[in-house]
Amino acid sequence: MPESEPEFMHTQEEDNAAVSEEIARYRNIVLSACSSLGNMQPKDVAATLSSPARDSPPAMHYVPSKDCLGSLKDIKRYIQLDEQGEGKLVLQWLGEWSILERDIIPIFIISAKTLLDTATGLKPEDNGSDDDQALKIVVSCVELFVFLTWSMDSETEEVKMQFIRILRSYKRAFANDELIFCLLAIAVMYMKRGSALSEKEWMMVKGILYVFRNILAIPDPLVSPSSGVMAAQIEVHDRLIAVLEKQMAIDFFLTLASSADQRRMKDLRKTLLDIVYYLFYRVPVTALFSQQQDTWFKDSEHHRSKSSRHNNFGGVYAVSTGEGTIMPVFNAREVLQPFANLFKKRAKVQKPKETGQAPVDRQWRTVNAESISVLRRIAAVFIESCYNPFIGVLFDDSRSGVTVVDEFTPRLLYMAAYFVDISLANSAIELGCTCTLVQTHTFGLVMRHASSYVELKEWNRLEPAMYCIQQILLALSKMRRTKLESLGDNVLSNLFYDGDALDLFVQLCRVYKPTRTSRGFLEQVARLTETFLDTLKGYAETKVGMTVKKRVKKRVPKVKKDGEDGQGDDEDPDSAANAEAMEIDDEDIGDESKEVEDIEESLVERDFNMKQYETAFAVSDVVKAYSHLLAPPTSMEYVFPMLYRIAVTCQRPHLFFKKNIMMRLLLLFDDQYTYPRRSEVIELAAWIFRQYLTVISSPALTNQFKAEPLNNRMAVECVLAFLKRSGMGKAIEPVITKHLLKLQAEGAGDVGSPDKDADDTADADEKHSLPLVGTAATATAAATGGSSSTSTSGAVNSYAAGVEINEDELDDYGLDDFDFDF
Repeated sequence: MPESEPEFMHTQEEDNAAVSEEIARYRNIVLSACSSLGNMQPKDVAATLSSPARDSPPAMHYVPSKDCLGSLKDIKRYIQLDEQGEGKLVLQWLGEWSILERDIIPIFIISAKTLLDTATGLKPEDNGSDDDQALKIVVSCVELFVFLTWSMDSETEEVKMQFIRILRSYKRAFANDELIFCLLAIAVMYMKRGSALSEKEWMMVKGILYVFRNILAIPDPLVSPSSGVMAAQIEVHDRLIAVLEKQMAIDFFLTLASSADQRRMKDLRKTLLDIVYYLFYRVPVTALFSQQQDTWFKDSEHHRSKSSRHNNFGGVYAVSTGEGTIMPVFNAREVLQPFANLFKKRAKVQKPKETGQAPVDRQWRTVNAESISVLRRIAAVFIESCYNPFIGVLFDDSRSGVTVVDEFTPRLLYMAAYFVDISLANSAIELGCTCTLVQTHTFGLVMRHASSYVELKEWNRLEPAMYCIQQILLALSKMRRTKLESLGDNVLSNLFYDGDALDLFVQLCRVYKPTRTSRGFLEQVARLTETFLDTLKGYAETKVGMTVKKRVKKRVPKVKKDGEDGQGDDEDPDSAANAEAMEIDDEDIGDESKEVEDIEESLVERDFNMKQYETAFAVSDVVKAYSHLLAPPTSMEYVFPMLYRIAVTCQRPHLFFKKNIMMRLLLLFDDQYTYPRRSEVIELAAWIFRQYLTVISSPALTNQFKAEPLNNRMAVECVLAFLKRSGMGKAIEPVITKHLLKLQAEGAGDVGSPDKDADDTADADEKHSLPLVGTAATATAAATGGSSSTSTSGAVNSYAAGVEINEDELDDYGLDDFDFDF
């Protein structure tokens, strides 16, 4: 074996050398094809030959070779062969040689002008061979444009990093007025033919749209706004938008989007959605309103006086709600849409192969003032003329899709919500311009998608779904006290009637885990939840006897055989089978102590109780999740209501008595932070600390509420020092002390052993009262021989005095020395 190793190594080296030689030979073949495309030549060859020594260089222009069409086809074939291997060598070589900028773009422009001149009558129509050659060259160039600019998102990170510089150079090359004009002119020339458009010509239009989509999708490097001149040099996206606006390419996109409900436009819908998405790529809605917006809709005001077949606003159809109210609806599909089973899930949830890419990019970029003006105009025209037909037909396509989870649906949800967000920020926009999204069947589809993403743990796709739900709720709230109030009430009644929809929002608050979801995701959950609860509360206050359709599981008692357990034949064998089915919880299923024959599900109607529904959020998972948002800066206006609801309204401060949560609460007392509602949050945190110290001072209560001691001396000293010198937290009615007094007044018995499942029982209790099997006051009275009234008075005085604890007794609470790690 040792003698054979050198021979093996020698063979391996030969194989590597052979592969390198083959790659070099292949590279030369590709280079030969590229060299045969054409070259730069002087415009006036005769003048150059007569005076070769003149000072100024001659004017040059690109001249394609006679066989450039064959070379273009060879390059296309080499790219297709390259797709079968790894490394994408041909694409890499073409980028290194700048073939797109130096050869393919000039060849395309020359051939496109030949076609356009013939179409406009500038050249005679009898030169058919030249036009045929030019058309073939244009088709080959467009195909190469698509291949060279295609996204590398599906490739490995190494391949993407290799090609990102090349793709950005292509994007700079396409920010060219002449090139954009030629691409657009050819697409318009073919689209004018209407139904007479051939299949090959239709493929040309689709290819040109693919090119625009690919170029817009190439991301610029994210730079700081303070970069100044360097930022202007690096960011090409704004320059490309300016060129598209100047050459009226954007108006062409909007015209196609406004006609997207036509059958022949079906193949272009997703591409148009991507184009619109990348036009507003990484641009937050707030960036469009950074200046005075009194006239931002001015560019499209002349369209308002004209009627359009797409402005179906004002009630094309009228439907009676059965209560004497006439409700306007906006299309025939809505008239025929049943209102029942709004959130019925799909029978099968199909998950595609994971690409590792987020379908929506939320990394915001800086936008120059010129691009902001252009984007405002685009948004105005799109909302008024395109939104309803375009977004509506895309949701129809999503409803008929094969898979629930794909790359198209999250982007649709995001863009649908994005323009509603813009419309809500500007009072000049009528609510009917975005009425497609605020429909019963559309809202139900969005909710089903969100439910599927939660089920499949597709958190990146869930974010745009939550954004869309939030904008729908805000739009419905804005419909109040308008002529669309009946429509809004009808949609909300279907939403709030379905118990599965109500459960979804509770579930969203419980899915957060720091290792699998981001802080931004949690902030989005907090914003959506508060928006939903505010909408639900406002709706419930206006309704009397609101009911909810709830899915309930029932168990049927097991039928015992004759003679079993000493039972005789006289017993009615059907007595057990006819026993009334009893409702069970999920945890009862599989319990051997509960003999069941079968588990049945049924839908029952129950009276809705807002307070009881709010208590469903008062569980440990929600507290743990929201505690991660306590470190400012954050959207505290959405976090504080939930924390107050759990601790005070639902009377469950014991859910905060965990070491990690208490340490996060301590961050709120840092004076360097400023954020909305800071004083209210500190008041609540101080109140929780007072309740905590009341519990931690008693071993019985500590066991009862599963309170964890702070194993940090400095943290406890901070808490004690703050509470001693501050009156914060006393404005809120105490909970723990109140229950101590109540139990003493009722003559509670001696302290027993704490129930280890007391906290879990409290979470499941519908009344949600604090579980107390014993009190510190009772234990103190029994130990000292004092009366219960004395012990109660001591508990009250301890609370009123700010729960002063002797610092010498801190070691009794199991505290370590100065392990001060927040």
